[in-house]
Amino acid sequence: MEFNIYAGMVIMSIIMLVILIVIGRKQNITEYLLIFVSIMICCIGYYTVSISESLEAAIIGHRLVYLGGVFSPVFLLFGEMKLCKLKIYKIPVIVLIAYSVVVLCFAFTVGEGTCYYTNVSLGKGLGMTYLVKEYGPAHILYPIHLICNMVAMFGNLIYAFIKKNVSRRVTILFTVAELITGGLYFMGRIIDTPIEWYVIAYFFDEILFLVLIRRVGMYDMSETIAKALNENAVYGYIVLDEKMRYLSSNSVAEEYFLELKKQKIDTPFIPKSAPVICEKFGDWMNNPREDSFKFEIEDSDLFLKCSIKSLYHGKWKKEIGYFIELIDETQQQRYMTLLNHYNANLEQEVIKKTEHINLMQDKIVLGMADMVENRDSNTGGHIKRTSQVIKIFTKELKQHKEYGFTEKFLEYVAKAAPMHDLGKIAVDDRVLRKPGSFTPEEFEEMKKHSEKGAEIVTQILDGVNDEEFVAIARNIAHYHHEKWNGQGYPEQLSGIDIPLEARIMALADVFDALVSKRCYKEKMDYDKAFEIIEESLGSHFDPELGKLFLKCRENLEAYYDSVETE
Repeated sequence: MEFNIYAGMVIMSIIMLVILIVIGRKQNITEYLLIFVSIMICCIGYYTVSISESLEAAIIGHRLVYLGGVFSPVFLLFGEMKLCKLKIYKIPVIVLIAYSVVVLCFAFTVGEGTCYYTNVSLGKGLGMTYLVKEYGPAHILYPIHLICNMVAMFGNLIYAFIKKNVSRRVTILFTVAELITGGLYFMGRIIDTPIEWYVIAYFFDEILFLVLIRRVGMYDMSETIAKALNENAVYGYIVLDEKMRYLSSNSVAEEYFLELKKQKIDTPFIPKSAPVICEKFGDWMNNPREDSFKFEIEDSDLFLKCSIKSLYHGKWKKEIGYFIELIDETQQQRYMTLLNHYNANLEQEVIKKTEHINLMQDKIVLGMADMVENRDSNTGGHIKRTSQVIKIFTKELKQHKEYGFTEKFLEYVAKAAPMHDLGKIAVDDRVLRKPGSFTPEEFEEMKKHSEKGAEIVTQILDGVNDEEFVAIARNIAHYHHEKWNGQGYPEQLSGIDIPLEARIMALADVFDALVSKRCYKEKMDYDKAFEIIEESLGSHFDPELGKLFLKCRENLEAYYDSVETE
């Protein structure tokens, strides 16, 4: 039995589609799925033609070829624009899709009319069936379609290259893939052969997209870190991939090492950009190492505390890059040398620096909380609102000295509140972004976010010396879904076994869910919401804390009337 090349193409297209789904499961891969599915349909069509025993069967296969082949160049264009971070406008999209549909309609007339092919018949070659075609006047629409898409793709690459939206490696890879695809297509038009060789070029495109999608996570991580840190320019940072190639840095780091401004994305990290860092990095890499490494850079005008940390991805914690953090402590060092003379001034500066660091930590935490909320299509604004509810509630608790709440404890509860749902970052988008109610299996997966949240909070606050704050933040993330009657999760704690801070958070969390609109319900009026809270005292909520929460009604209503909860 002779080998059918199209059968191999069908198998390869299916394998590529499965790989895409696996590596892109935590990203928005809609455009890429359309590319891979259209290529698979095209390959199935060619295979159908190749095994056809009748002209009618071959025409059916030929229609599948066009169903995939007409739309795949358009989807490739959209996929390229997404990877190159270019905006996709509605009108050009509509025009391209409409033109593709027109071409497809003409192609579907094959066998019934003569406008696209004036004549078709079966041919045999290399052990396969193929269509012998005589082109009609409407056929010119298809090559025009391909050429326009290729020109648009080249134009996008040139624009992205000039604007530096993407690395040179990406533009070069795209250019090579397009040249191969276009070259094989026009070669097939010139050379009479029963095999459509240009279809093979689609597999080069698929491999290219798989490689680039794998790196998108690193670029997005770099941008997320940049956004958080640039809001408060205290720290400098440099991000490298696992092969020591440069990904990004912020303006603070570029002030310390001017050569970084000339560093190109995806190029090897240049030693002269930061020679001391490269030297220390080598020491760390060439010796048995932990996940992070700390060192100092000092000269007459600058004193930096530096750390290098490994970045991991996925369940198996595959090392995907390195994060270099630079903290300018020049001022602290200068004050240290004058400690005997200016002790009072030094203390004041240390306090200021501590406030800066605390502010930075808060911004990073809020940044991560916003990332979680942006993924969750059901809870817009929930984190900010519950944080404000906690502030209102703790203000009330301060007035009741008989319960023994300390100022420090209540301050820590308010500070930790934004971290209560960080565990949702580990929940699959399939569940997290689902509109409507969960199935029992989906709810079980969602419930895991409390345990994951405790783990993430512990990692984020690793190195924070205030153990009380770390414990409060961890308990809030871990136990805010426990119920007073022991029917909550994750550990079915009951009564005073539930940490006090988690009992406080539970009231704020549920109240906001009641009075806010969600995709699966309308917001509830205040009377009904407070009635539910009151009825749940002793079952869901701590009865004593619940009574104090009900006293906050006037302030809570005033706050929610002032904000948008839809």
